[in-house]
Amino acid sequence: MRKMPVNIYDIAKKAGVSVVTVSKVLNNHPGVREYNRKKVLAAIEELDYKPNAAARTLARGKTGMIGIIVPCIDDAFMVQVMQSVEKELASRYMFMVVATSSGDKDPLKESSCIRLFREGRVDGVLIMSPVNDQSCIMELKKRNIPFVLLDQHQTNLQAPSVTVNNFYGSYQATMCLIRGGAKSIGHITGSELFESSHERLRGYLKALDDSGIKQDERLVVKGNFSFTSGYDAVKNWVMQGCLPDAVFAGDDNTAFGVIDAARELGIAIPERLAVIGYDDHPFTSLFHPGISTVKQPAEKMAKCGVELLLKIIEGKVKRLTKISLKPTLILRGTTKPPA
Repeated sequence: MRKMPVNIYDIAKKAGVSVVTVSKVLNNHPGVREYNRKKVLAAIEELDYKPNAAARTLARGKTGMIGIIVPCIDDAFMVQVMQSVEKELASRYMFMVVATSSGDKDPLKESSCIRLFREGRVDGVLIMSPVNDQSCIMELKKRNIPFVLLDQHQTNLQAPSVTVNNFYGSYQATMCLIRGGAKSIGHITGSELFESSHERLRGYLKALDDSGIKQDERLVVKGNFSFTSGYDAVKNWVMQGCLPDAVFAGDDNTAFGVIDAARELGIAIPERLAVIGYDDHPFTSLFHPGISTVKQPAEKMAKCGVELLLKIIEGKVKRLTKISLKPTLILRGTTKPPA
């Protein structure tokens, strides 16, 4: 005999609440007591209730899908954000649709992502680390698609956003190296396409200036968030006879390259060369010694981004709302304690 599917009446009976309360919980309505909400969620889990997506879509006039555009899918931080966005949407019985933009200053490719989402009837779009801000924003506004930018830092943009304060993170990282006794500090930047790279460079330079350390142009190397850029930078510094006391790497991939080159050349870490990365890649805690880094709040960024986008869709907040989050310095074995 075929088992009948669970419905909201079953949930209400199991939880000991009204059908209206169950409906409010399923639709994330704020007017539900936390005690009742927990009872409903427990009943949903116990009965393994799967809401009918099609019916919910018709009832709300929404698709229940949110698009996310990312420049790539091989960056640890972006992957963490995507996973957190998917988890956050799943808790609301919603779905995530992913598209990649080129990241090569081609506005047509980024616009094609917007057209794809428009044709796919998503309710809104999250854009991660956009590299063609103006054209993308104009396209979204033109098509009247609700959107939120994640990890963008151009203050002149009139758009809703959730960002991490990269200037603050890099300033703290550089000051940590200085407090550890470093008199010369190198910085390997990230790709110039990303505003975060410029903000991290700015924080590094500000820390040097505040500490009375003169900038050595040889110690600022253009990188691209890659292992190779970190590896090559150390090799070149050694060849030029200007290896610094410490390195603030543009990201953890770059820090991996720095450490590999140092080990190959017999440079002791952190005794001769202290290192701090950025992002808190999962591998940073597995290295021996563990790699000091700046942790970006991926889960919090995702949660804030989803919540802000849904409020914009529902018309509950202004479309120019901006949220700024602070990163956290994680100290491990590649840096020295304060001198």
